Amino acid sequence: MKRIILGLLFDGVDFYLSRNFRLQRLGNMVWLQEHFGIFDLASHVDEVAVFHVARKMETKAFALELRELARNLFIPISVGGGVRSIEEADALFRSGADRIMFSNTLWNDPNLVREVGTKYGKQSVIGVLNYSRAEGQDPVIRHRHREGSPPIPLKELPTESLASLAGELVLQSIDRDGTGQGFPVESLSHFEELGETPWIAAGGFGSTAHVSQALGDSRIEAVLTSNLLAFVGSGLESARQAALGSGVNLASWHRFSMVDRNDS
Repeated sequence: MKRIILGLLFDGVDFYLSRNFRLQRLGNMVWLQEHFGIFDLASHVDEVAVFHVARKMETKAFALELRELARNLFIPISVGGGVRSIEEADALFRSGADRIMFSNTLWNDPNLVREVGTKYGKQSVIGVLNYSRAEGQDPVIRHRHREGSPPIPLKELPTESLASLAGELVLQSIDRDGTGQGFPVESLSHFEELGETPWIAAGGFGSTAHVSQALGDSRIEAVLTSNLLAFVGSGLESARQAALGSGVNLASWHRFSMVDRNDS
């Protein structure tokens, strides 16, 4: 069963849009519900992924906000960005997280990633590979190990280690992030050595056609979009129906909104 995942960029107070990893502030959770109907929007996806985008995670405060978000959602929630200890991971799981996403920590502290996977199961860990690709060249993985850290050539990735650490991998195209130009499906051929670990495609989704195209690729298990402006209103619902209509194996359910919740 394939999935559509809604990504939310959050600093503990406000939510953001991103284009090529440059952030633009939107507003807090109340603002997001008033202007985007975020909880209704999330009723058309299979999961929500919350990326903490502040420089440092204040775990207690963030966990409280996550608990409030989880209270209004009835689908799995993945959380990533700034988890530095098993105690911080524990706090996020207690607050409603179903999975933890790791990016830089894959290189900086793989033992922590392994500890989370051992305690909660490897399926609770998602690895995130933020990659860019110059024309005619292989992709490189962008990461933060220390200031000025060079990107990692794809051929130098510790593929066996990644497969042992993560239940799934997000392949996040930096070049297409927030552009609405579509995910670069053609770039997937460069990641064949990671094929044993299921892939989540992220970056570039801006239309229903983009979602159907990516989910129609046998190598992709899920798509992740943080492009709220492209899918506001009925956009995600239309994308889901279009993918189902093209034969993609997605779960199908009736429209579930905040009105339904308030009446229950």
